[in-house]
Amino acid sequence: MGRDKGRPKVKNRPDAVRNPRAVEAGNIPSSRKPRREFTPHDPDDKLVILFSRVDVQGPWCLTKITAEDHLTLLNRIRSIESMTVHQVFSGDGKTGKDYDIESLPTKAAQERLVELELDDRDRISRLQIGGKQRLYGFREASRFYAVWWDPEHEVYPSPKKHT
Repeated sequence: MGRDKGRPKVKNRPDAVRNPRAVEAGNIPSSRKPRREFTPHDPDDKLVILFSRVDVQGPWCLTKITAEDHLTLLNRIRSIESMTVHQVFSGDGKTGKDYDIESLPTKAAQERLVELELDDRDRISRLQIGGKQRLYGFREASRFYAVWWDPEHEVYPSPKKHT
């Protein structure tokens, strides 16, 4: 009898010899757990800051950052990424805070979101980096997508500034 064309010739050997790494599903130890997925979904997971959606042309683009502010930003990001989502966005708002986009007091910010086609969101988040310095973006589970660098606290100024 001939073998089917296109199929390799297989010798009569046990599976372990053919593929020493092959393990039947029933033989996987129950104590082994899969690796954690990269993007966690739990508020007790660490916040991850991503720059894939950063605005590079608008009034609050990150490309205009000074060397000193850049160092401050990187050190603060390192600190924030060691914190859980809950720690960053807890009720005190000192580190992170969420705002309704409709409540943004700066019209230029709302217009820029339209230009960036990010106006379909309900909320924008901010991370306090230093005194007046803020990093604005959007939160999805434990991901924070940075959009704007606001060194002068212009996007959402303190109430005493815009009253």
